[in-house]
Parts: sequence; C-alpha cells; structure tokens
Amino acid sequence: MGGAEFQTEDFASDETDPAGSWDDYLEQRQGSVGLTFRENFRSTAFAQRLGSMQLVRFSTTPLDYRRSRRHIRADDDDQSYRLLIPLEGNFRFEQGDSREIFRPGKVGFFRWHEPLFMTHEGDITALILTVGRDSVEEAHAERAPLALDETRPLVRTLGAQTRLLGEAQGWTAVDWSVAYSSAVEVLRGIINPYPDAALGKRAIEAERARRVIEQHARDPEVTPAAIAAMLGIGERTLYKVLKSAGYPPAAAILREVRVHRAHRRVRTALPFDMDTVAFEEGFASARSFREAYRERYGLTPIEMRDKLFGDPATGMR
Repeated sequence: MGGAEFQTEDFASDETDPAGSWDDYLEQRQGSVGLTFRENFRSTAFAQRLGSMQLVRFSTTPLDYRRSRRHIRADDDDQSYRLLIPLEGNFRFEQGDSREIFRPGKVGFFRWHEPLFMTHEGDITALILTVGRDSVEEAHAERAPLALDETRPLVRTLGAQTRLLGEAQGWTAVDWSVAYSSAVEVLRGIINPYPDAALGKRAIEAERARRVIEQHARDPEVTPAAIAAMLGIGERTLYKVLKSAGYPPAAAILREVRVHRAHRRVRTALPFDMDTVAFEEGFASARSFREAYRERYGLTPIEMRDKLFGDPATGMR
C-alpha cells in the first residue's frame, strides 16, 4: 500500500503576509484558485488526510474565491468533487447556472473541474471534503444539484457524519478511512437514487429484484438465471422488469454491486488481499475481479491502492 499515514496539520495565516500564506496553503491543499482579499484578512485551518482522502476545517475573514478554466488547467484538469458544509456564517456560491446561499445546515456538492465563484461578507467556518472522481458515479455526480436537499434525512446524515470526521479526536488511520468511506457511501446514495418503488407494480418488482441481487451478489454461483428463479419468474421476464424501471440488466447489476463493494474495501486502510476480496465479494477468481475493477475504474485494485495511499510526502488534493 505504500507508506500512507494518517496526518493532521494545523494552519494559521502568517502575520506578515496573511493573504500570501493562505493563497499558498489553498494551492497546496486544494488547488489553484484566484482570491480577492479584504482588509485585515486572517485565516486558520485544520487538515486531516490519508493518501488522497482529505477533510479541511477552515475559518477566514471575508474573501472572494474564483476558480477559472486557467486554474483548472494549472491543476492538470483535476476531475474531483468537493463537499462544502458551513459551520458558521453564510456563503454565496455560483457554479454553472446554479446560485445558492449556504448557511449552517446546508450541504453543497460542487465540481472542482468546473469554474466557480464563492464569496462571504462576514467571517465563516466550514468543512470541505475531497471526493475522488472514482468514488461516485460520474454521470450522476455531474447532474447533482449544487445544494443537496436538506429536507432529506440522508443529506442530514451526510452532514452529521462529515462534521464528526472533522470534530472527533483520537482517529486511527483505519478508523478514519472507514468513516470517510462511509460518508462518501452516503453521498453516493444521495446523488444516485434508485427509482421510486411507489411508481407502480413494475417498479416494485424491479426494486425487489435489485434487493435480491444485492443480497446474493457475494455468491459467485449466482447468475441472472438464478436470480430469476429466486423471484419465481423467467430470465426474460426479469430483464423486462428491470428495463421497464430504468435498471440495467441483472448481469450488469451483479457486476456493479460486486465491483462497488470491493471498491469500498480498496478505499479503506484495512489490510488488503486480492484473492480474499475477490472470493468474499463474489468473483470467480482474482483475475476476474482485477479485470472487472479495471474496466470500471480504469486501474487495477493494486494501482488504485497506490493512488489512494501512496507516498504521504507527495502533495494531496
């Protein structure tokens, strides 16, 4: 896994150059961004990171942030996302056609690889969590709203989990990576909702089929034909039921469930053995696991581990 270590870091703006020190800190921890400072600027931050996972709690006096195409190119077109959770004060945030006011209790989800503008007239404190491109379904992430619906209990759960990540003390590398991955899993559920089972009989049948697939995906002997038999229907009927509700074929769901569950294990700092994970997540062999994973994420599991938990001395965004 390389020499990954769970690291924490306190920051306070330099008294002789508060603006320049915050500019440098942001470029190091987040990436390139244009800043417009106000008089008597001050800032503090506390960063937690493990490999490519990062959460930063920051406080600043009034400031404007603008990330342009030029800044994005300077970061080699970084394709990651960010969660923004205000703790104190209000932000005005703009990205694309979306304009939102963020206050404590709201959760923002934005694309770091697209231009954005953020400003605040008063002092603020917030959390910003880095979400890797490979952590979420890209198609759904690209369509996700800038402000997640705060009336949904799942969104409030995400906010609470992220705040706990930033506030709790005594984390070990394994515990923090598990908690971090859990928060990202909740985010996936928020931006990747399954069709509403209340839409009709077909949707209810499709939801039942999906749940059966998830329950039995760890068995490498389970196939679409086996799933259909468990449901008491034919394989062709299973295909039609899933298609009518907007789901992919059963074989594709089985593969995605297996790969995603394995990916959750790849992304934690727990000990990792390719053969064991392949067996426990329903793959016929380590080779089939490796090939399915590479098809889904563009890297082998070991390459992803190196990317996530590589040399901690390198910069992390």
